[in-house]
Amino acid sequence: MDGPHAPDRSIGTIGLTFVAVGGVVGSGVLFAPLFAAQQAGPAAIIAWPIAGLMLVTVALVYAEISAMLPVVGGLGLLPTYSHGQGVGIAIGWVAWVGYVTAAPIETQAMLEYASNEPAFDWLFVAGAASDGESALSLPGIAAATVVLVAFTGLNAFGVALFTRINSALTWVKLVIPVAIAVALLTRFSTAPIRETGFAPEGMTGVLSAITTGGVVFAFLGFRHALDLAGEARRPQVTIPVALVGGILICTVLFTLLQLGFVGAVDPAELDSGWAGLDKGGANGPLAALLSGLGMTVLAKLVVADAVLGPFGAGLVSTASTGRLTVAVAQNGLFPRALSAFSRHGVPMRAMVLNLVVGLALLLAFRDGWSELLSYNSGAIVLSMCLGPVTVMALRHQVPDRVRPFRLHAVSVMARVAFVVITLIIYWTGWETMVKLTIPIAVGVAVLAWRVLRDPQLRGSLALGSLVWLGPYYAGALLLTFLGRFGGGRDVLPAGVDMVVVTVFALALFEWGVRSALPAADAAALVATVPPVRAS
Repeated sequence: MDGPHAPDRSIGTIGLTFVAVGGVVGSGVLFAPLFAAQQAGPAAIIAWPIAGLMLVTVALVYAEISAMLPVVGGLGLLPTYSHGQGVGIAIGWVAWVGYVTAAPIETQAMLEYASNEPAFDWLFVAGAASDGESALSLPGIAAATVVLVAFTGLNAFGVALFTRINSALTWVKLVIPVAIAVALLTRFSTAPIRETGFAPEGMTGVLSAITTGGVVFAFLGFRHALDLAGEARRPQVTIPVALVGGILICTVLFTLLQLGFVGAVDPAELDSGWAGLDKGGANGPLAALLSGLGMTVLAKLVVADAVLGPFGAGLVSTASTGRLTVAVAQNGLFPRALSAFSRHGVPMRAMVLNLVVGLALLLAFRDGWSELLSYNSGAIVLSMCLGPVTVMALRHQVPDRVRPFRLHAVSVMARVAFVVITLIIYWTGWETMVKLTIPIAVGVAVLAWRVLRDPQLRGSLALGSLVWLGPYYAGALLLTFLGRFGGGRDVLPAGVDMVVVTVFALALFEWGVRSALPAADAAALVATVPPVRAS
């Protein structure tokens, strides 16, 4: 192994953009049009642009700080520069809990789609339930192990090879859904819309599609580009284009698919309304629609895409989880040795750790892996809350630092982004958020152990900058308990809950910004990252 901080800057604009797109477009793209339509009917078409615009505000906030500080594992490391090591450890740990579950989830999703073909039904125990509850057979566990090892092996030869493979996979993952959308649009009919009206559930249905329909969560894969930002060429251009461009590309793709799906539904299937639409079998609604229209070749392509999608997403998540592990190690929670890069410019030690943890999770959750999805989505959303606070704090702390990408109206955009993230946390629901208390408690125990072994770490935590995160998590937890999503008690009425969450978010945003490090301390930390010239 070479030195601890020696990544290669070999990812170009297209490569990093495809990292963002590859993280968004997975197997979920095949079911997303149905789930959104069940909630909103034809109005699901506008749910995707609305959610895309919401996430663009978050991406723009991260674009400024990532272009200014293009570091490896940005999601976990960037808050350190504004709020110190304690906040960096807290956010990095929560993010890692979500990230490390991604590759096992994608692996099982890929194998479950493959098992729909009779030749691969041996991957799962006969008669096991579906929808994330299938039990892998012993040969299936062996196959999953091979896939996880392949993710790490393909990443081991350097980021240049990874981006070439990922770009090729992403082209396929884009071309197939676009071809499906175009094919469906050639059979587009307004009959389904006339049958029920464009928005049978009104804006409540659109909001439900964005939340419980999974629209907003589909876009969160853009975060992978943040973690590889430290390896981007011309970060002042590459990072903003990748973050925002990735979301916009996926917005257009999902909107076209939704439009094609809505126009191809047989009105006879809407006797029970859009909520009563069937899932379309094991291969999903798109394959069922295409088969019903006689497009059998495209239906087979859907199945192929269902396998390629999770494989590409698993490859991306393995790369980004390795970089995030480096950030956690640099902050001091994990052993510093894990931040070392190999001669290929890859954090091999970190990826091996993640592989071992992934294999353990695969075995532990082989009979009910859908629970991993809760940790994945909840932890990742929670870990993104520091972006808007960090960008605002750094504007005050290091106003003269060169900002290759400077966000206009940053005080407004940062607050909007923080509200968006807090709303997403609220939409995640009580059952998901309460489960996060377990890994958070484990993180506290690990940190206590590290402090006992390294007393110097205790003095560098900047606890004054960390305190506000406790009330933020507790408040978000209380709101999900009182809310109407994911097992909440439905105490807060619809509409009122959004106002309450917004007011809470704005109050905690101010506390978070005011809790930042003194300017001199932040400037010293920022100075350790070489400035990037503005273009």
